[in-house]
Amino acid sequence: MILFAGRSTAAWVVAFLVALGLFATESARAAEVTKSATDICVLRLEGDIVDGDLARLKNLASANFKGFDGESSSHDTLCLNSPGGSVVEGVKLADFIYKTGIGTVIDKGDECYSICSVMFMMGIAQGPEVNFVNRKLNVAGKLGFHRPYLAIDSDEMINVKALAIAHDAAIESITQLMVLANNQVPWSNSTMMKPDLIQAMLSHVGNDLYYIDTVDKAGRFEIELFGGGESTGLTEAQAYYACENGFHWQVGLIGKDTDYQRLRLQLGTNGAGAGIVKLVSDGPLGRLFAVTSEDEGYSEARCLIGLKNGYVQGCGYNGMYNVSVGQGQCTPENFEERAQSIPRVSLLKPGLSLGQLEGAAVNADDGAAPATCAIFSASGETEQEKCSVRFANSISADGQKASKWEFTWPTGNKTIVQRQGKRLRINGKEASMNFAEGYAMCAVNAESGNRFCFKF
Repeated sequence: MILFAGRSTAAWVVAFLVALGLFATESARAAEVTKSATDICVLRLEGDIVDGDLARLKNLASANFKGFDGESSSHDTLCLNSPGGSVVEGVKLADFIYKTGIGTVIDKGDECYSICSVMFMMGIAQGPEVNFVNRKLNVAGKLGFHRPYLAIDSDEMINVKALAIAHDAAIESITQLMVLANNQVPWSNSTMMKPDLIQAMLSHVGNDLYYIDTVDKAGRFEIELFGGGESTGLTEAQAYYACENGFHWQVGLIGKDTDYQRLRLQLGTNGAGAGIVKLVSDGPLGRLFAVTSEDEGYSEARCLIGLKNGYVQGCGYNGMYNVSVGQGQCTPENFEERAQSIPRVSLLKPGLSLGQLEGAAVNADDGAAPATCAIFSASGETEQEKCSVRFANSISADGQKASKWEFTWPTGNKTIVQRQGKRLRINGKEASMNFAEGYAMCAVNAESGNRFCFKF
């Protein structure tokens, strides 16, 4: 039997609830709710979440939020910078954010952890006809999830009844989190927090946070990114990623090593790389690409991805996972009626970390891919270093397909391999194709006898 020394059951209950973050202690400092000094958001909540923060937010919201403007409440936004705190108060704040239609923002340098992360995920724009998820994460901000946990510093023995009451309170808090998470995404069969995000949250404890730190995670959990990686056009690579991400994120397939440039280079060694993405049209009506997914095989997996008036749209079907982009299978002729808007985060390479996007604009049509380059001299010496490679296909004046690989060494020097029809040249010299174990492709310089190889 567990005993307690000199304390009432009520006192132990309060002690447990404080440890759970369900009650605030007198020393806990309330979060500051203020008018924002930037145009990123209207209001700003900063600091630990404690009892009374909802009242403070409501007070400022009533004076500063405009509410429905004839279309939606999308302009009513709240910046968050909090390590978390009271689960009970945080749940109330999250419910208020969702039901009122408040957009949530984590700005550059800000952090949002624990119950703050759940508040962030409730960001939404509400209106009679226009409703949408409205939550934005700066690529230089931090968003981390973990489950509610009991933080007790004392090693005193406790009353069993107090433990049971505290346990029930903790279960009730998690139940409230589940109710929040299952709030409906407008015009969708999805929920505000997807099951795999809830699973990740509940499997991380204390300082072991589940961070939203890649394009993959942001896209899967419908979080808009800003502060880096933005673009205004539509390139081959972006169209490919929009198609693949559109399929994979629907089924929770994150962490897959999707790399357009590498796939194109690998297929390019046998001339198949040009078939992955094809430009269908590029005129006054917009730019349209036909994309073949890497999943294509026994079943169809294709998209049409287009850009018109600055907006990216797409449609397509993946038979492997039985999921659709837009309204499913489509043709250039019915693209406008079957395509739907695609979030711009989908245009990014999914494996990129948010740190890689910071301050960068991703506009390059075909970025360089990392590789390893090697030269095996005729005398037997070997030089091997990290390098980068770009690949391009074109059609020559006589109608022959031409391919070009441009390798850049750490010194800035370049090795250029070109193939037109059956003719191969390396740095302008005649060459022959050659293969070596462990390398994607090799070319032997006919003049020097040196063999150049590369691998990913």
